[in-house]
Amino acid sequence: MKVLQINTSDINGGAAIAAFRLHKGLNQIGAECRMLVKEKASKADTVLCISPENTNNTSDKAFFLNEVIQAHYINAHRTDISNTLFSLPYPGYDLSQLSVVQDADIINLHWVAYYQSPLTLQKLFALGKPVVWTLHDQWAFTGGCHYSAGCNKYQEDCTACPQLANDAFELPSSVLKDKMELFKDADLTIVSPSRWLADCAGKSRLFRDIRIEVIPNPLDTDVFSPMNKSEAKANLNISAESITILFGAENNNETRKGFKHLAEAIKRCLSSDTIQELINKNNLNILCFGYPSAELKEIGMPTVSLGYLNNTSQIRNAYAAADIFVLPSLEDNLPNTLTESSSCGVPAVAFDVGGIPDVLTHGETGLLVEAGNTRQMAEAIKSLIINHSQRTSMGEPARKLILEKCSVKARSNDYYSLFRELQKGRTSFSPPHKTPDTTKNIESRSVGLHSHLNTDFGSNFKTIYDAVLFKALKEFAVMSQNKLLEVEKENMQKNSLINEHIRILNSIRKRFLYRLSERLTNLQAKIQSIIKSIF
Repeated sequence: MKVLQINTSDINGGAAIAAFRLHKGLNQIGAECRMLVKEKASKADTVLCISPENTNNTSDKAFFLNEVIQAHYINAHRTDISNTLFSLPYPGYDLSQLSVVQDADIINLHWVAYYQSPLTLQKLFALGKPVVWTLHDQWAFTGGCHYSAGCNKYQEDCTACPQLANDAFELPSSVLKDKMELFKDADLTIVSPSRWLADCAGKSRLFRDIRIEVIPNPLDTDVFSPMNKSEAKANLNISAESITILFGAENNNETRKGFKHLAEAIKRCLSSDTIQELINKNNLNILCFGYPSAELKEIGMPTVSLGYLNNTSQIRNAYAAADIFVLPSLEDNLPNTLTESSSCGVPAVAFDVGGIPDVLTHGETGLLVEAGNTRQMAEAIKSLIINHSQRTSMGEPARKLILEKCSVKARSNDYYSLFRELQKGRTSFSPPHKTPDTTKNIESRSVGLHSHLNTDFGSNFKTIYDAVLFKALKEFAVMSQNKLLEVEKENMQKNSLINEHIRILNSIRKRFLYRLSERLTNLQAKIQSIIKSIF
């Protein structure tokens, strides 16, 4: 069976990493799987990257969509409710005529924002192949938001979007209507990694009548596995006796990631005499991926920043060095960090939201607390810091739960079984038996991956496009004028500074020349005096 995964990137971002892990798992069990991306960062031969083909006309229109409407109608008018991505689904790359697409038996969509539009997706659906769309956030069935921040308007029409201010033309509603019209006859099956996202999709206006399956994201549990904790801490120059709290800080400015709540919870922990005593003895510290926010830096607990890690062994070592993993997300699907840390035998403290309860059992593999309740989070963190036996007793069940739910082989087989069921009766194929030669003829298959950028719209967005563009252009023009004035002001200041420097240099030059002339005159007088005295 030939499976084609379509994702914006191959390994950049959590959704891409999850899709790539599935990609490797499918190939390992014998499926002939390719991945077609817009941005390739890996060296995998089975990942193919498109080469965009643009005319001046499409480039101009893409500029209006990306740099004007996205930036000045959407981004510039986000409300305080959320700062997570809200992306316009236009334009998109037409992949339907590529040989690798037409040769596929199954198309498996993943995170396709900034890559596919409702129109280009319709072209894929029109090929008549079964399409499985693996959701990594809510964007597929909303009017543009990737996480709805508690809003349920995607269940109806996405009117009066709470994430956009000054949206006089109901842009999200038009986008959702386009999706409803263009996805109408699609042979589409939805896969959600979590029960929460599956429930959201099932209640959505777009997917409520479509088959939805829950298959957790696969994880290589042989790679993410427990190791000697003292050794892992030593690798990071952390004392073996120091209790280490780990969290991920790559997106510490994103509201839904909850880092302000984490900072508040840690601050509450510091009011405990026991915690202060551990800190004074250098027996408690924070370890973080990425860089901690300013709030955490100012709290007063020792913090070790690991920066951005791309090496799997270093990431695993960080998990192994942790005694507690804290996940303060207020909205999330099935976070890779939670499954990875649990697979390494680290108990977690997290808010009871999204897909987190799917892989965190309260009291057994970690502690779940009420969403947004920093007092409860602080108490949960303190209890795991103080109670060594509670921490250690949770590590093994955490690992066992991930082995049961996220084994790469088991979950890849789940996908393969679904693909086989959807493909049944269309063509004959052999069941997986061995890993295929994935590098054979890759070069020839990569030839001709030129994709046209489709800047057309669905009928509903087309109706409001001119008005939306005009409004955004006015703001774009004002911004451009203000920037031009700033540049001119800076240039005037620079010119003024240059002129002042020139004046000073001229003054110095005049003084230098005057003194030089004066010295030459004196020297000449002395020479004449000496000559006169001699003769």
